Amino acid sequence: MVGKGELRMAKKYRKGLEDFPRILEILVDESAKGVPIVVEGVRDKAALRKIGVKGEIIVFRSFKSLREYFETRDIRCVILLLDLDSEGERMTMIAKKTLEGVVKNIDTSLWKRLKKFRNIGLTEIESLPIFAERINIR
Repeated sequence: MVGKGELRMAKKYRKGLEDFPRILEILVDESAKGVPIVVEGVRDKAALRKIGVKGEIIVFRSFKSLREYFETRDIRCVILLLDLDSEGERMTMIAKKTLEGVVKNIDTSLWKRLKKFRNIGLTEIESLPIFAERINIR
């Protein structure tokens, strides 16, 4: 017999999982509009390509080089999509501060929405295609 707590938990996950395809769609759409996406590594970049992101993906090397890169370009918006673990969280906050004053809109909203999937196994951006496959999205 399923208890009330388990039923609420199942509904919570189902509702969250319904949001997952929309997050991927937004990533693909924003990239197509020319919004660059910053990731931690080449595997993260490959994962985004696998889910359909065709635009610019910037692989993070250092905070200094990240700032310098954006200082030389007229970019009004960037999506930060670093890993969802505690180290990725720390790096996201530092990257956001690093880019303040250089990029007008530093978007972490999709990263925040993806963080809610940590408790069901999504901790790295490189796992997005596997996670989507596992829940039968792509």
